[in-house]
This record gives sequence, structure tokens and C-alpha cells, in this order.
Amino acid sequence: MRNYKLKLLPVIIVFCLSFAHFVYAQKPGINIIELNQQLKKLEKENYLSGVVLIAKNGQPIYKEAFGFANLADSIPNKTNTKFNLASMNKMFTAMAVLQLAEAGKVSLHDKVGKYLTDFPNQSIADSVTIHQLLTHTSGMGNFWAEHEKSAKEKFRTVADYLPLFIDQKLAFRPGSDFLYSNSGYMVLGLIIEKITGKSYFDFVKENIYMPAKMLDTDAYELDEAVPNLATGYTMSTEKPGQWKNNIFSNVVKGTPAGGGYSTADDLLKFANAIQNNILLNKESVKLYTTGKVKYREGMYAYGIIENIINGHRMIGHTGGHLGIANELMIFPDSGYTVVILTNGEVENYWEVSNLIKKQLAGSTPSIDNFFYTKEMIKQACDRGYEAAIIKIKSNPKKNLRENLIERYGYKLLFEKKYNQAIDLFKLNIYTFPGSAYGYYNISEAYRLSGRKDEAIKFLKIYIEKEPGDKEALLKYEGLKNPK
Repeated sequence: MRNYKLKLLPVIIVFCLSFAHFVYAQKPGINIIELNQQLKKLEKENYLSGVVLIAKNGQPIYKEAFGFANLADSIPNKTNTKFNLASMNKMFTAMAVLQLAEAGKVSLHDKVGKYLTDFPNQSIADSVTIHQLLTHTSGMGNFWAEHEKSAKEKFRTVADYLPLFIDQKLAFRPGSDFLYSNSGYMVLGLIIEKITGKSYFDFVKENIYMPAKMLDTDAYELDEAVPNLATGYTMSTEKPGQWKNNIFSNVVKGTPAGGGYSTADDLLKFANAIQNNILLNKESVKLYTTGKVKYREGMYAYGIIENIINGHRMIGHTGGHLGIANELMIFPDSGYTVVILTNGEVENYWEVSNLIKKQLAGSTPSIDNFFYTKEMIKQACDRGYEAAIIKIKSNPKKNLRENLIERYGYKLLFEKKYNQAIDLFKLNIYTFPGSAYGYYNISEAYRLSGRKDEAIKFLKIYIEKEPGDKEALLKYEGLKNPK
């Protein structure tokens, strides 16, 4: 089962609102008033929680906080709240490697074994290059399944993670394919430590955070009392109406692969440091940010994603985990920088990101599909499943997003709107009949609404499609033979 793991538009009006952190000027690119209204609506109707910052030529023109840093005690997010970055930390790790390369201390096409002479996996040491680690083309995988089974407090240094993945075989010949790898970035952290003689954490603080004046960025240990830190939240799938925090799914301390903390202002400082050659020289910045490997999200560079949207170059990185969904976007041609940090469900981040990209770079098929899917979700909720199907049939060239329908279905379950949730999951089954998850999701909706026979029926279909899902098998037996 799944874990819930542009042409420039003119600013229409110059307007100052004292209650928000806005700085207005007659500059082309984004309609701040309209965007703020859309985000406030998301906060009110869909639990948007986080901080959004937009800067022009390095200076903020919009900065606003939404939702709660601590939901249990109703402590609101502030614009300087620290958020878990998840994979956005990879930007810092890659930056550190490029700094060492610029200083002549490492060659990006050297093998791992040149620097980690006692690395316990000989296949990785002899065949994987630093370039391949940086670009996720090493064939190394991830360590989350093993991490979930372990006592989290044991993992405080980079080397502590080695036993989780060191015996894993490479998924393919290094350099022949792309596989997003957190384990690969942990190895980069070890290489940084070996070359510098410092801990990874000290090196990035001294050579990235401090020079860029990022004073609120670090890999905090979560058993320490760190002020102004946001907790991540997801909607419980077992107890409708109950929020769950992500404490037990997080790493206890950030790593070279992710999990550190930062603020919107600090990430803007990092973006400015990249563009002003504060951390790397001009040639190294080009090497750092230029895409090298094509994958489904665009072109992966060195810890940076490069996209061309309607002729507009965008560089940055995303970060996501349970209760975490973030993005840094830098548009060098127009001078805009965007920071999105959220500590709630992922669909809000998707919408904020799409709203801003549409204004700054124009629409794309992916963005069009997102907002068309939202229209069909509203149609199904307001008028029922059948009305939505009629509407969909009248637009055969339009595409829906399965994961967005799924997320809104679970939101409705959270709100105990079971019939509407069932209609949305029916919509997914109709639109994506080959997908197993639609059957699992509708089974959950029927189970939570007390319709056990229907829950069993659809869960059985799911298990036929996914026979290896042991958790679903246990749930099926529990429904068939309740104790």
C-alpha cells in the first residue's frame, strides 16, 4: 500500500495589507493579491499549513504563514518557523562536494573506493563514481524499510546508517539508469567526512550555512528542545477527524540525504548565494545546476533539478515525507525565487506549487490536468459520481490525476463524509481500472462507513491484484473473521 509517502502575468494592482507580510511594487510576473486569496482559501477549506515566500531579484515581495506549527496546542506557524526539509538537504550535500571539487580535493569521476578505502561493499567501491552518486545513476537504492524496523535513536552520525544499506546489491550497472537513491547521498556524506576530517554536519555549517548567513538551518536532533520548530501532520486513516504527527517516521537527526531543518528566509539566502557565486565560482555553479540525467520530473543535475517550462529555466529541489512537502524554485531569467514549506498533507503543496508555476512560467499539460482534476472532484462531491462521469466523457482529451483524487477521497474520510469519499474512489476505479489502489481505497471507505460486505468485496479485488500485500491480507482476514 502507498504511504502518503509561463508567460509573465502583470501585478494587477498595487495594494498594501497591514496584516500580511507583503511588499508590493509594480513588477511583472505574479498577481500577489489573487495568490494570497487562493492560499487563504486553501488554509480555510483544506488545512494548508506552512510558509510561502516569493522574492524578486533576491528581495521578498510576498511572505506569509498558514496553519499550525503545533496543531495540538494551536500554535500557529510564523514566517520564521523552522520546517523539516526532507530531500532538500541534498542541495547542500551536492554543494559541499562541488566545493571540494573546486578546491581540487576530489574529482567527480573518481570511484568511491579512492576516498573510502575500507568501504565494506566492494562492488560499490570499485564501480560507482561520485558523479553517479550525485545524479542518482549509481544503482544504489534506499534504506527506509530497514530504518523503520530499527530504533531511531541509534542513527545520529552518517556512519550509523551504513548497516541499513551496505549489503544491498546494485539495481543496475552504474551509469546505465536512474534510481533516486538516499543511500547514495549518505555515501557522499561519508566521502565529505573522509576528505575534510570533519563531521558532515560541521562542514556544511562552516562552508554553506555560515557564508550564506543561514543562521536557522541545521540538522537538529529531535530529542532536543529546539524553539520554533514545526511538527509535520497527516490525517489519520484509522480514526477520522484525528491528526497524527510524524515524529516516529522522521530521522532523529538530519542526514546528507535529508531531514534537516531550515526557514523560508534561509532558503532564500541559499538561492541568493547560488546566484551571486558566494558558495561556488561561476563555472562551478553552472556545473552544479545544469541538468545531466533525464527523469520523470525533468533533468537531474548535482543535487539540483533543472526544468525548462515554456522557455523559462527553473532550478531547485523538492522534499517530501509524511507531513512534509516542500520546494525551492529559482527562475534565473525572470529573477523570481519561490520557497514553499509545508507541514501537512501533500495535496496543498501540489496546489500551491502549481498556482505559482502557472503564474511565473505559464501552464503545462501537468498543471492543466491538476486543476481539471480538482474541477471533477468538485463535480463528484457536489453532484455525485454519475454527474462527474458524464462531464469526463464530454472531455475525452483531458486527463485526471489518480493521486489527487485519492488524497481528496481520504480528506473526505477524515471529515466523515463517507458517501462523497466513496464517489471519489469510484471515480478513480472508473478512470484507472488497472490500478489496484482504487479498490483498496474504496474498501477503506466502505469499512470506515460500516459497510463491511462491500469492504470485503473490494479488498478481495485489491489482494488479487497485489497478492504480496501482507497488511491487506491481515485486514481481509480481520474483516472476514472478526474476533
